Amino acid sequence: MAEIKLNLKKSDITQKSILEYKEQVENIHKDLHRRANDENDFVGWLELPTNYDKKEFARIKKAAKKIKKESDILVVIRNRRFLFRSQSSHRKFNEFVL
Repeated sequence: MAEIKLNLKKSDITQKSILEYKEQVENIHKDLHRRANDENDFVGWLELPTNYDKKEFARIKKAAKKIKKESDILVVIRNRRFLFRSQSSHRKFNEFVL
């Protein structure tokens, strides 16, 4: 695991208060990596950018080069409904990201 150094001198946060979360964070970390083996769980992002479909990435780069060469602009329209598995996850996304 990487080591992170924080300068907390100008904050009200103490190292002790951060370390209170250590066990909880370690458990979440282990759980996420355990779930990565489940095909029905969407945690593939855990292994990015080291584990990805390199052939697909090469096709995307080739398409991008072609689009850049042949186009002045690119307009992307997406339907957000397809980004979420359920309405509940959709609501959570809107609450915390938008």
